Amino acid sequence: MHVVGDNIPKIIIKNILIKDYDFSISAVAKFKYSENYKPKMEIVFSNGIEDRRLPFIISGYNRDERSNLVSIHLEWNYNLDYLFWNQYYIEDIEISFRLIYGEKFIENFEVIKEVDFETQKSFYTPKIENSTLVLKAKKEELKIKNHAKKKYAKLEKLNSFFLLFISILAFPFFLIDGFLAHKSLTEKSPDFFRSNVTFKSILYHINWRTFKLSGHMYSLRVFKIWIMKVLYKLTKYRKIKNNRIVLMSERRDDLTGNFEYVYDILKEDNDLEIIQFFRNKPIKNFTIKEMIRYSNLIATSKVILLDDFYPIIHNFILKKDTKLIQLWHAVGAFKTFGFSRMGKIGGTPQKSPNHRNYNYAIVSSNEIKDFYAEGFGLSNEKILATGIPRTDVLFNEEYKNLIKEKLYNEFPSIKEKKVILFCPTFRGMGKNDAFYPMVKFNPEKFVDSLTNSDEYILIIKHHPFVKEKIKISKSYKNKILDLSEYSEINDLLFITNILITDYSSVIFESSILDIPMLFYSYDLEEYIRDRDFYYDFRAFVPGKIISSFEELIEAINNQDFHSYKVSTFKNRFFNDFDGRSSERVVELINSIIHDNK
Repeated sequence: MHVVGDNIPKIIIKNILIKDYDFSISAVAKFKYSENYKPKMEIVFSNGIEDRRLPFIISGYNRDERSNLVSIHLEWNYNLDYLFWNQYYIEDIEISFRLIYGEKFIENFEVIKEVDFETQKSFYTPKIENSTLVLKAKKEELKIKNHAKKKYAKLEKLNSFFLLFISILAFPFFLIDGFLAHKSLTEKSPDFFRSNVTFKSILYHINWRTFKLSGHMYSLRVFKIWIMKVLYKLTKYRKIKNNRIVLMSERRDDLTGNFEYVYDILKEDNDLEIIQFFRNKPIKNFTIKEMIRYSNLIATSKVILLDDFYPIIHNFILKKDTKLIQLWHAVGAFKTFGFSRMGKIGGTPQKSPNHRNYNYAIVSSNEIKDFYAEGFGLSNEKILATGIPRTDVLFNEEYKNLIKEKLYNEFPSIKEKKVILFCPTFRGMGKNDAFYPMVKFNPEKFVDSLTNSDEYILIIKHHPFVKEKIKISKSYKNKILDLSEYSEINDLLFITNILITDYSSVIFESSILDIPMLFYSYDLEEYIRDRDFYYDFRAFVPGKIISSFEELIEAINNQDFHSYKVSTFKNRFFNDFDGRSSERVVELINSIIHDNK
């Protein structure tokens, strides 16, 4: 149990309303504080078999400086039917809470009921037992409901198909309606203004009308997924090849990252069939041949490996004997992702199938398992602290010397210089609109402002999503290098003396090598609002936080990095420092191949 201060933290339930499967809860959490950090709250549902962590949205909080007491106001709506993925559970659900405050975890709250709970045609009755909030299952009613779900599942599909058929017939009428909306003679859809082109606006309007009628929409992506589902149904009765492992990605065309290090070990086993299905393009651009290939692979593979978000696979219910493993590309727990962003703009809604069908996901340490369980919508036991395969090279001295020599030969201006690596993350929503505002970082002005600037060379490494080229004057070619297209960031860390970043997870790999870091976070408050972090940024990062270009120059000239934070940081976010993470992942894969897992 972790407690801030002497008093036991409390959760005061202000209101609970359950209607069918909709569960609304509002509460106030109270606890002692010692420092001024922004709190974060999780709500944890457990049925005795699985657990599910979700953000408990904070609507407001205040601090009483006289009593050192923080009061956090919490409220959100959850759907109990979507807690435990693709399972019909009829057991009681226990609810617990976890508060992240700075670097501390506060669990074991005393739960207090302030008002009578309200239920309307609910399958659960809320009660407090031994200071624990419990949703008591009405088991007979749930059995009847679940039986009806199974019994009428085919009828639901038929109804969905019928509505799709009706919406197709209605297409000409929706087209006319879209034209009238363009003339402002009928209601315009919310998506109508997504485009300045009349034809596209009308198409958005048609999709809106179609979705409201049937829950379907016109989309090349949706159409191709539907075709692949048909192909999958035709191939899913094929026997699984127990030695077949497939590596899948839609963000790469080559074997790099975690895939590379796991593959290098797997390929030594001649009994394994290892297939690479890499397509660096959206699903809507898949050819018929690729669609057939994909459907066949997921139907016949024993193990499917991913190393990033792969949206297409969450549209399929995989065979029970096929195991899906997420070798997530990022190290540690930094920026929120997946279901941890629920309630934020662009966040994943609770009913989304994204990530939910992983059998296992790997992380770098035990401390962050809960965060990944929340982000992926998985139960904790599916998160394994094997370590991250691509970090293994950071412990390999022979590889390190080889890469350094290679870089010195390829870029002679680096040799005998102190390397400052500028490695920010992107701004924007994702791959299609990613950018970094270089107006905030002038490379030439930066190197000119450094004391003893001849001792340094600046390397710029933008996120792969950022495609804009940096213009560097010829007179600075020996002082500034743009290596954004260099594939492996870890290789560049071997020659780095100072890292400048903002919100990039490269800080975890850098900590292994004890690299001094500066966090140039000029838009921190905006980034917290839009993206947020698992920990309070100010309590978390292993270096000095900088808010202006001038401060950045001053910190380097004064060698002011707060490097004392690095050691504690890396011991927190890595379980092992043996360079054998790839081996542990392969052991997991082999245990599945041989049916031991």
